[in-house]
Amino acid sequence: MKHQSAAILVIGNEVLSGRTREANAWLAAKRLFDLGCRLEEIVVVPDRMDAIAGSLNRLRQHYDAVITSGGIGPTHDDITMASVAAAFGVPLVEDGAIVRIMAQRFGPEAINESRRRMALMPEGAELVRCDKTIAPGAHIGNVYVLAGVPEIFASQLDAILPDFGGTPYMRREIEVPLRESLFAQGLEAIQQQFSDVEIGSYPSHCTHPASGKICLSGRDALSLEAAESAVRAMLSTLPND
Repeated sequence: MKHQSAAILVIGNEVLSGRTREANAWLAAKRLFDLGCRLEEIVVVPDRMDAIAGSLNRLRQHYDAVITSGGIGPTHDDITMASVAAAFGVPLVEDGAIVRIMAQRFGPEAINESRRRMALMPEGAELVRCDKTIAPGAHIGNVYVLAGVPEIFASQLDAILPDFGGTPYMRREIEVPLRESLFAQGLEAIQQQFSDVEIGSYPSHCTHPASGKICLSGRDALSLEAAESAVRAMLSTLPND
């Protein structure tokens, strides 16, 4: 059974301080949507073990799967693997296969303690391999531990996405040159009529001339088409802004 719901746990002081613009959760959200897996939460926590383990334990109990991003490198603040091990109550162990691969790539004399940190995995975890790095992510229980570097995260995400999905979602977008206040009540009435279609309004300019989009998404093509027709019909009755 593929995962039908998921959460993303983004880890890193650099995201919370504004130094780094987060992109991995956005990418995962798009890919999961296309597969039919509903992303329910995105949580950002600092490089602190209690915050990582606490958030991870809450999320993995509520959703089919959790994908983490960040904190699995060779430096002192890369504590995600240790935090995941703590969350599952298992020790952190060195994977000999990773050490051998690094020795083949860099030479045995180059395997220092920093590089060995990248071979530490929660006991019982499976490796998540990709073609962008020899340092793997990990999969334990319903948790997937991925890198924070966007290029590597994307490659590791590709490796785990076969575990996710269901009936794919479809999306429709309607350009709206009107202020939201003119169609808010009509849109609410249509949303109540089509409970299996998610309808949202997203303005881009609120001043004159106003503009924005109404977005509809759902799994049932007929229901989505009917909801879109209802929205267009409602908008056609409104005066120009």
